[in-house]
This record gives sequence, C-alpha cells and structure tokens, in this order.
Amino acid sequence: MTGRDAGGHDMDLALSRPRQARLDMIEGLKNFVAAEVVPALRRDFDAWTESRKPSAAQLRDRTFMAGHLERTPLYQSSRGLQRLSQEAMWREVVDGLSERRPEIEAALDAPCDAPGSLVLDPALQMPRYFDANEFHLQPGNYHRDGLAGPVYELGVATYTMHRYGRAGDEMGRALLSVLPERDYGRVLYLGCGPAYKSYPIVDAFPRAEHVGIDLAAPMLKYARHRAAAHGRPIHFRQMNAEALDFDDGAFDLVYCILLLHEVPTRAVLNIVAEAARVLAPGGVFCNLELPDYDSLDPLSAYLMDWDTRHNGEPYWRAYHEMDLVGACRDAGLAADMVEAHSEWGGAKGNYMGRFAYHVTTGRKPAA
Repeated sequence: MTGRDAGGHDMDLALSRPRQARLDMIEGLKNFVAAEVVPALRRDFDAWTESRKPSAAQLRDRTFMAGHLERTPLYQSSRGLQRLSQEAMWREVVDGLSERRPEIEAALDAPCDAPGSLVLDPALQMPRYFDANEFHLQPGNYHRDGLAGPVYELGVATYTMHRYGRAGDEMGRALLSVLPERDYGRVLYLGCGPAYKSYPIVDAFPRAEHVGIDLAAPMLKYARHRAAAHGRPIHFRQMNAEALDFDDGAFDLVYCILLLHEVPTRAVLNIVAEAARVLAPGGVFCNLELPDYDSLDPLSAYLMDWDTRHNGEPYWRAYHEMDLVGACRDAGLAADMVEAHSEWGGAKGNYMGRFAYHVTTGRKPAA
C-alpha cells in the first residue's frame, strides 16, 4: 500500500484478497450513490422547487428542507446507502488490518533513525470532545487503536473514492497554491494526523524546520514512519493545539487542514489564539476547509449538513456557520478568506471536477 518503512521499503498494508474485493464493492456502491442516486435526487429536488417555488429563506431553513427531503425516497436511499457503506468500509479495513496486527504494530514500534523525530506524551489528557467521539465513524477514533494510522489511510481513500489523488496530498497542493509568498523558517502543522497532506508544503520549503502535532499517539507513530520512508524530515509532537508547548513567536507559518470542523467552537477560538501566539511578527496562519454553507446551493448545503448527526461530525454545522475570519481578527491577526481550487479525480458524479476550498489566512503584524 502507501507507506514505506524507515529503510525505504513499502510498508505492506494490503488486505486479504476477499476483504479487498469487498472493499472494492463498497467503493463501487459509493460511486453509484455519487454518480446516479445524488444526481437523480438533484433532478427531483429541482423539479420540486420549480413547482413549489419556495423562497430563498425557506431553502436555507433546515426544518423546511427536512419537511420535504426526509420523506423523499431518493433522499432516504442516498443517505441510507451512505451510512451503510461507511460502516461496512470501516469494518473491512479494521478487521482486515487486525488480521495482521502483530506484524504491523511491530513495524510501527520499530526504531526510526531517519531525519525528523517523534516525541510522545503519555500523560497528555484527551479533551472530552475528542475522547468521546469517533470521527467519520472510524472505530476507536484516532487514539484508541494502535492501527489507527493505517486504518485511516486505507479507509479514507475508499471513503473519498480516491478523489484526493493517488498520493493523498491534493489538499496540501491546494493550500500551497494560495500561501503568501515569503521564506518560512519554522512551520507548524496543527492536527497533522498521518501528515501526508503536508508533503507538498514540506517540499516547497526544504530549508524550513517542519513540525507536526496531533492528540493521537497512534497517528503520530504512523506519521513518523511514513514521513521517514518518503524522505520528509518532519518533527512530530503529541500535543493539544489548544495549549501549544512552544514559545511565543516560534513559527513563521502555522496551518491546519480539515481540523477545525472536528472541534467545538470554544476549541476553535482557543486554537486560533494559540496559533496567533506562537506566530513570529509577520507570520502567517492558514486554515483550509470545505466551503461554508452559505457558499453552496441549498441542496448541497443540506446534504453536507447530514454529516453533523450521521457521520461522527458533531461540530461540523457550528464550524461551517461560524465567522472564522472574525475569530482570527479577534486574535490580533489581519485576516481574510480566499478560495483554493483543485481538480478532484477518481470519483464520479457529485464528486468530480473543479472544487473550491476555503482558506482563511491571518497575518500577524510585523514588529
């Protein structure tokens, strides 16, 4: 599969042939939902709006939308298949990798002397909002299973129908395309997970020191071996982004990718404040996320909001309705939001073609 061990060899994350066949079938089901069911739902919805002519305010009202959509067979089918395929996907990946658990865990526990480092903090307390959840329905979340990193990498590739590209770094390339041009000496990646989304940024600034932090030790252990195997000298630290163990002004760039929608609003504000604190004068904070609801058409926004209650994303709605630019300004940063465009490939139908991420950028005043 994707990773390599510290000696530069592929880290074997392959599933057995029967499990891979079932996983391929699940991905086919996801493609069917995206390519056939959701477009049919959109046609049905467009016909309904044409005949009923609801107001713009009604189309942005979740109760009004639910009154129609929740009774619609196409909506029920699309959401039911989405949930069932998600659960089945994780079951095949978790059970399949667990069949080789001793082998994979031994590889993850092996010493790694390649450039970069890993520092874990066994005493770190998990925030309740993190400990009590299973994001994207991943069993055990990111911190309760030693195989969480490999499980995430295999599962997310199927979950997204490979639309983030073979290397999984499409979002990192999108963020890089809108980063303010300047030299960055020290770079901090918040909520790095397996960290492969950061590789384009690491490659773009090879003389910089790159640091990645995350709450979950299993993710960091996997990230360390994966980065070493792929020649990225990243220093990993187990840390809470709400309480960074770094000095004031320690970094020239602090960024996160799809992190802030996984924490409650109070944690978002704490993370932004900490990012501002550790930025050097003139430093840059960047956050790449999926678009907010107001920028989407009403049906897309309603479908996106489904994740809040049904896909292990309890903070999704609040994030996508909050004013992050305002939060950055409140933290003392000169902030704005730009779009970073990308071409999604591999998937079909509802998830194919040009896509716009929202990138909030905050600049710390120069000294």
